[in-house]
Amino acid sequence: MDLFVMVVGASGIGDGGEQKYNYKVRAWTNEDDPRQTKIVTTNADPEFREVLHLPQNMASSFLNSELFSVNSADTDAFFIGRANTALPMKTNANVYRKIKLENLDTSGNIVTVGYLEVYLGLETG
Repeated sequence: MDLFVMVVGASGIGDGGEQKYNYKVRAWTNEDDPRQTKIVTTNADPEFREVLHLPQNMASSFLNSELFSVNSADTDAFFIGRANTALPMKTNANVYRKIKLENLDTSGNIVTVGYLEVYLGLETG
């Protein structure tokens, strides 16, 4: 069984100012085999519209993902937030999820920093 993740975009991230930032998403169900999107440059909320193929070799029940701001060479990354969501139970059906991106504030409290929008689908074959 394979998991197809369509990373649509992130909301609540961009400030709309003149400065543009580079963003990428890293996603995994097995932390030894993460996949990442291409880098998107924008001053607004990033739109990825990219499908990541995650082979399901081991039993897993959650999709984990992280959003980063990176330099243009992708050699330095700033962690923005982490999100996780339960995998769909039905095969051959797409499920839309808007999941919270969370990080720690300066006091160590978990805060919502934005949202990651994904479509998830489990496919047999």
